[in-house]
Amino acid sequence: MGAVLAVAACAPPAAGPPPVPASDVRDGTWTGTGTYESPGGPQELDVRATFRQGTVVRVDVLPAATNATSRRFQERFADAVAGEVVGLPVDEVHVDRLAGSSGTGAGFMQAVTQAALAAAGR
Repeated sequence: MGAVLAVAACAPPAAGPPPVPASDVRDGTWTGTGTYESPGGPQELDVRATFRQGTVVRVDVLPAATNATSRRFQERFADAVAGEVVGLPVDEVHVDRLAGSSGTGAGFMQAVTQAALAAAGR
């Protein structure tokens, strides 16, 4: 049973909006880092999110991929994501596949969740 719990704890969080109510999110700029698997191996993605009254007012994706192809996908994703999430309450943000990138969305959601949790003081 212990081994099953350890494996479950390492599993990536379910794709979906950050588990933080918008009402809990303090105003300010917060950061997070997400990871995901790509055909080129594990990749990271840094996100800087600015929240005001629980709403995303700015989001900057800072590509951190070590693989050149993954970096190009992250850059394309970074160019497109603000148009998808700015203006949404943080608890309604959900990005999956965007700008031809299927894995970057998972890393983005992890990073936004980290930023929202930090903004909520958790």
